[in-house]
Amino acid sequence: MILGMTVITVSILVNQITKDTFKKNNPNLDVVIGAKGSPLQLILSSIHHIDIPTGNINYKNAKKIMKHPAIKFGVPISLGDNFQNFRIVGTDKSFFKLYNAKLKLGSIWDKPMQSVIGSNVANFTHLKIDKFFVGSHGLVDTGDIHSEQPYEVVGILKKTGTILDNLIITNLDSVWSLHSNEDLSLKNNDNLEVTALLLKYKNKTSAFSFPRLINKNTNMQAASPNLEISKLFKITGEAHKVIDYLSMLIISLSFIGILFTLLNNINERKYDIAILRTLGFTKIKIFSITLIEGMTISFLGSFIGLLFGGIIYKTIEFFSLLGKNIVTNEFDFIYELLTMWFVILIISFLACLLPCLKVYKQNIRNTLLNS
Repeated sequence: MILGMTVITVSILVNQITKDTFKKNNPNLDVVIGAKGSPLQLILSSIHHIDIPTGNINYKNAKKIMKHPAIKFGVPISLGDNFQNFRIVGTDKSFFKLYNAKLKLGSIWDKPMQSVIGSNVANFTHLKIDKFFVGSHGLVDTGDIHSEQPYEVVGILKKTGTILDNLIITNLDSVWSLHSNEDLSLKNNDNLEVTALLLKYKNKTSAFSFPRLINKNTNMQAASPNLEISKLFKITGEAHKVIDYLSMLIISLSFIGILFTLLNNINERKYDIAILRTLGFTKIKIFSITLIEGMTISFLGSFIGLLFGGIIYKTIEFFSLLGKNIVTNEFDFIYELLTMWFVILIISFLACLLPCLKVYKQNIRNTLLNS
């Protein structure tokens, strides 16, 4: 019972919290524009920051797309560096509006090589206002650092419960200056690139025509965040089903174990039960004692399983970088856990009824004579 409840508890927690996290990390974006490649990879790298980008796109062309009549709001982002595995994102100040971010300390940058850091970044790296740090090339810490141009921390954000808490945000000029020898004062420079565009439509009907326009007529691709994440959940959903089936099998075996344990105990103690009856114990009282014995096993086993499941999940969260930024959505999953626990206790009650009925119908006279 403990094992089955532990497995199914971890499965429910991972499934529910993963969905909540993906949902909250997407600030209602309608489409993401990036280099040709996997649409899912583009979404995961540009919005959720858990994959590598598909490439870069020309900034001059990107600005034209942001001025398209179908687009209400657009934010360019540029990726490529990290600090202690926290990604450095080059963008403009409108990026903060996506997440309704507010400053806890300091201010937004006003010149290149200044940065604003998320709450998790501040907690885990111990960076403070006016402190300097050096970014590493790539999206994971490889030791290849840009020592020639350090970043200055000028702002720390309040916790948002989104991926923003795990990011270091700077302006595009900072990223370009580290990776390009071009004159950055020429903003129309054809060689300047960004990783992706995060866009919102003026009208939702644009979702039918705008992606097709980008995919067919440019060397870029348009990907829908909601569509790609729903595809991802279909894939991972099958794995969760297998885990759920396994946990159901284990719990079913525990029901059978409780049933046969009670039946075996009744057979071994039938003489003792008969003596209790002669001492004044009623059938109902014997029935209740047997039921309490079975339900105690079920209740304690399932409750300990719930606790173990939670402990295992929190352990995984503690040792995981992604665990620093899970979104629990006000513990909506607790309803599902309690419902599952209630169903298991009901089935346990039904499994205990057979031995209880057997002891209720036990013939005292024959038992004493045979003993």
